[in-house]
Amino acid sequence: MKHPKLAAPIFFVVFVTALFAFAGAVALAQEPTLDEVNDVAKELNCPTCQSLNLADCRTQTCDQWRTQIKDLLAGGMSKQEVLDWYISRYGEEVLQEPPTHGVGLYVWMLPVIGLVAGAGWLTFILKKWSAGRQAEAAAPVAVESPDADAEDDYLKQVEQDLKEL
Repeated sequence: MKHPKLAAPIFFVVFVTALFAFAGAVALAQEPTLDEVNDVAKELNCPTCQSLNLADCRTQTCDQWRTQIKDLLAGGMSKQEVLDWYISRYGEEVLQEPPTHGVGLYVWMLPVIGLVAGAGWLTFILKKWSAGRQAEAAAPVAVESPDADAEDDYLKQVEQDLKEL
């Protein structure tokens, strides 16, 4: 080396620059994006509004929850860990969709059971109705002749009334 006195300061400058670049990259990597926050928020219910997810609600409470989600994600938690954190504090009612296990499984299965039962009932009714129509079509139609005596009595009364006029 020609200039040993310059080696230490150059090494120090390169080392400090690399250290700041690495720290900046780590800080940028840990800061969650708005899309990442909204990805979690879409799966949570608004605590004040009914049937509205956290990402779409603009109340102050939801702003606080989204900030909390951002902090939890920045702290290194995954999406599922954040959801589990909210479930542990507020129960499964905080989720936008019911879970697919336990009692929540019935919420998913009841519409399917209802559709199958309704289709079975409709099939039964249509077969019964169709069988009744086929029996009507196959049966001979009896034509009733008008009561001749009643008609004759009526005509006689009309003729008698006309004569009296």
